[in-house]
Amino acid sequence: MNRDNEENRGYGAENNGNAETENQRKAGGAGEEKFRNAGASAEEQTAGKGGEEKSGNEEYVFDFGGARRTNGYGGGYNVSGPGGYGGGNAGNVGNAGNAGGGTVSGDGKVPPELYERRRALSAAQPASAKKKKSPGKIIACVAGGLLIAAGGFFAGYFTYSGTLDEQIRTLLWVKGLIQENYYEEIGDDEFYDAVFDGVNGLLDPYSQYFSSEEYEAWMADSEGITLGAGITFSSEEINQNDRMLVEWVSGNSPAERAGIRTGMYVVGYGPNANEVAERGDYESVMTFLLEQPEGQPFVLAVSDTPDGEYEAVTLTREVFVANNVFYRSADSAYIFTGENATTLTGSDNVLSGLDEDTAYIRLVLFTGGASGQFAKAMDVFRQEGKKNLILDLRADGGGYLDIMCDIASYFCKDARSGSPAVATAEYRSGRKDTFYASGNLYDEYFSADSRIYVMADNGTASASECLIGAMVDYGAVDYSDIFLCTRSGEAKTYGKGVMQMTYPHLTGGDAVKLTTARICWPLSGNCIHGRGVLPEDGAQVVTENYNRETELLEVVNAVCGR
Repeated sequence: MNRDNEENRGYGAENNGNAETENQRKAGGAGEEKFRNAGASAEEQTAGKGGEEKSGNEEYVFDFGGARRTNGYGGGYNVSGPGGYGGGNAGNVGNAGNAGGGTVSGDGKVPPELYERRRALSAAQPASAKKKKSPGKIIACVAGGLLIAAGGFFAGYFTYSGTLDEQIRTLLWVKGLIQENYYEEIGDDEFYDAVFDGVNGLLDPYSQYFSSEEYEAWMADSEGITLGAGITFSSEEINQNDRMLVEWVSGNSPAERAGIRTGMYVVGYGPNANEVAERGDYESVMTFLLEQPEGQPFVLAVSDTPDGEYEAVTLTREVFVANNVFYRSADSAYIFTGENATTLTGSDNVLSGLDEDTAYIRLVLFTGGASGQFAKAMDVFRQEGKKNLILDLRADGGGYLDIMCDIASYFCKDARSGSPAVATAEYRSGRKDTFYASGNLYDEYFSADSRIYVMADNGTASASECLIGAMVDYGAVDYSDIFLCTRSGEAKTYGKGVMQMTYPHLTGGDAVKLTTARICWPLSGNCIHGRGVLPEDGAQVVTENYNRETELLEVVNAVCGR
């Protein structure tokens, strides 16, 4: 990851209690620095009034969550049981999740740990050796309550050993005994991996310790940087046939550039168009795909029907920056392409069922360049004279709070402030922080008779649910404007109403992510943690269909009266 191209993003937060620490994240080279607290300078880089000034070396990350979409070959939608995104009772789908690079996701019933657990970008790649965790590091992390410890801990073991508490001394004593006397050799890496796995077990599913490699991969993924082909499949256990169904194609991916579309079937594969094996069963396709090295072209045979004529499509596995925003109307469609997915590009994927007043925007995640992409999509919305919007948040597991604050600025309908409050964080200490939209743009894009509709499912989590809360509280949508797509017999959003902060280790490169606060909606104070948005709130229910485009058309017909 090229640190030279990164920049810090500030957050709009009013600290209503104690002095707040610096809140910033690496934003991956797109856009200008944004410090939304009017009282904080760029040099201070603080997030709240009375913010404590921090040195430029400290990096704090607000992370609202974020379901991880498979951007490799495998993955899929689980239809039953606890396996969730890319795992469990979906049969072969679960084992495919990391196959082509990327991380696991889908639209099935989702175990909470998969929303926040950040893993390497490609399980198909040889695992890099974990950085050795020295006694100094383990002591610093454990004795410091898994927060950033003082630099004095790194002065050498004998310098600080006398100051350690009894539990830490006991831990090192046990380590020494094990390594000296146990009948099998236990290295430092193995021992400290087990210790940190135990620490992770103490925390909620959204908190964890990252090794330096895991943290770097997590940061890259948060910026939309992915290794893979950009296809999510479902297997025969899902779609009841012997063909692999393309459930999702990542924006700006090799698969999108090659012309592969959601809803296609994989009916064959080969090293080139002249050597295509016409087999679309899971085992055969996945075995072939796992053998393909990064950068080497290969062919997938795809068809619009399970048994129709196929097209041989050439693609590769490569590193790409994913596009998170898709715009469609009845006569136009736009995606984002280019090295950083910043170039607004016309597409032929129009949504002909829409009426002339209505447009559709799909928001995949609140990560990477989603803020700027969404702004450009809304500009197209205005230029085309649209007044109604279908906002698709299905399987959007969240992302960064500052991106949510940017996007929420379009939907604070009844707010009078220039920067309305869009969320409140409530901490264990009783302190509360209020987060503000980066503007109030509703009247610039919508009229008094505009209608906004939201599509969601049980993969809609965290920052997505926070955005829905702001839209409901400010009257941009009513509960009856929310369409909940059924997953595994369940119609709801995920129900994640807590916030994480990530504390990087200043010298070691590793980090700890901790749940630090409950998140409440801005006016009502509603916290949907553990509950989500439900039909009993007044939301409408959409019948589940593994062709997600069919679900969309059901909503389009409902809102456009067709």
